Amino acid sequence: MRTVIYVLLFCLMQGGNTLKSQTVIDLGRGGGVRSKTIDDYTRDQENIRKRQAADSVAYSDCLRRALSALHTDSLAQARKLFEEALRLRPLSPSNYIVRRSLGRIHLAEGNFGKATELLTAVLKEKPDEAEARMDRATAYLELDNPQEAEKDCNVLIEENLLPDRLARLHFIRGAARMRQKFYAPARSDFETCLRLEPGSTGAALLLASAYEADNRLHEALERLNLFVEAHPENADGLIMRAQLEEKAGRDDAARADYDKALRLRPQDGSLYVARAEVLLRLGAQGSARKDLDEAVRLGIPRSSLNSLYQKL
Repeated sequence: MRTVIYVLLFCLMQGGNTLKSQTVIDLGRGGGVRSKTIDDYTRDQENIRKRQAADSVAYSDCLRRALSALHTDSLAQARKLFEEALRLRPLSPSNYIVRRSLGRIHLAEGNFGKATELLTAVLKEKPDEAEARMDRATAYLELDNPQEAEKDCNVLIEENLLPDRLARLHFIRGAARMRQKFYAPARSDFETCLRLEPGSTGAALLLASAYEADNRLHEALERLNLFVEAHPENADGLIMRAQLEEKAGRDDAARADYDKALRLRPQDGSLYVARAEVLLRLGAQGSARKDLDEAVRLGIPRSSLNSLYQKL
């Protein structure tokens, strides 16, 4: 097969104008140098059209397969396919959707810096992309940048969003305000979240945590009492209430809550350690030893428990 290389020759003309003429260097046997003909231009355009059409088909196929991978929770596969789509058509007008999807994948995989980078690129192109801004607020929060997370939430909260999206925004902003020790505004956000989404266990637990962080232990326990009554099988609520009961000097109540939590999470070694500490204060050394031994069996290093074993 004969190989043809196209070379652009630039010739400076009088008057400072630049005239671009194109030639063909034919490297086949007996080839030479000649001017480009209309057939060459037509062939070039046809090759470009075919290549663009092939890239377009491959691009669409990558997106289809990436979305299919997302549906089966194959995040790594979806990420590779989205990245390949960007490589195939880097200037496609729909790439902001691809980058937003990639940002979400990196967010789910814990690559918060990369997620922020991709979502910021989306927002530069599409500043009104609410989902991208909400995801970036989450990434900022995970990167321990609550100020930027709150700014993104503030931009969106003024918009006419659906209740579930608004509830999520108040949840994220409440968490960001907690990080900044703005406890009263954080409580307001969590309360708003619960009005919009009464079943949000995360908002209910963080609301109690905000009361505790603000040294309002009584209100925190009241909130947790209501939570445990509504969600008796939620181990997180039981554990949090047990910790507050310890702080309030109510070791019998704390032991009861740890008992219930361990029935729900019997393989959690840290819970055996927590209950052992309560048992030691209650004078139940034998039961405390059993809990410490079980914690060691479940993988807690014995060396980290030496101070508790010495109290037996």
